[in-house]
Amino acid sequence: MTVYVITHKPFDYDLPDGYVPLLVGADFNANPRNYLQDNTGNNISSLNKSFCELTGLYWMWKNAPETENIGLVHYRRYFGKHDFGGKKAALWHLKNILFHHATIANTNYLNSLLETADVIVSHPDILDEETIRGNYVKHHYAKDLDITRQVLVSQQPAYAAAFDRVMAGDRISLYNMFYMSRKLMDKYCNWLFPILFQIQKRVDISNYDTYQQRVFGFLAERLFNVWLEQNQQLKIKYLTVFNTQNFEKGRFAQYYKDRIAFHINNLRN
Repeated sequence: MTVYVITHKPFDYDLPDGYVPLLVGADFNANPRNYLQDNTGNNISSLNKSFCELTGLYWMWKNAPETENIGLVHYRRYFGKHDFGGKKAALWHLKNILFHHATIANTNYLNSLLETADVIVSHPDILDEETIRGNYVKHHYAKDLDITRQVLVSQQPAYAAAFDRVMAGDRISLYNMFYMSRKLMDKYCNWLFPILFQIQKRVDISNYDTYQQRVFGFLAERLFNVWLEQNQQLKIKYLTVFNTQNFEKGRFAQYYKDRIAFHINNLRN
């Protein structure tokens, strides 16, 4: 039972047993603490600047030791032991900031959830009067989303309706974070990466800035939700995600302004 903590740099946070740091972009990122690296074995580490945490996911798929259950989180984002959003989540995040700490859901807890669920993902964000497509187009390039649909229809035509439903909706589980069985992760990766590699052939990122070059990580967040929407036989458990960056000095006021107000004003959840 292993949860891989995706990181591009050394970090300090108390990790429960079963959590293992995995350095991504190891072809060009320093590794002073000798974390596992995503550039060993069968890997796509060189694509990290555009595939983000997905180079870690690819490494997990191709190289991680066999285990019953497996997960992916980030060096600053973790699952907590709660499943709420909206106002309750805002108050919980506020408490975490005040105490500069939150407890990570350990693997025993995650495994217990998988006794009645198939996959654990982040509690959905509710977009403020926007659709998933509208939000993506607002912050990224519409053409890349259009190419994604074209590739999906070509490779996985049964998923077209699910894609359209997700894009027209206003709830999305972000960060490409999960905990599920190894067998289920393999199925997901077998579905996801052929789609992404085909999109990569058709999307020219040579003139994108460093943020927009992360396009395939952004698209995968949407595609993960499409996969879940299509496979409705899967029982999903949502957990609230916390960000350790918000515990840093001086972050309180900015978080309160940007995040808590957002949650409180979105009472549909």
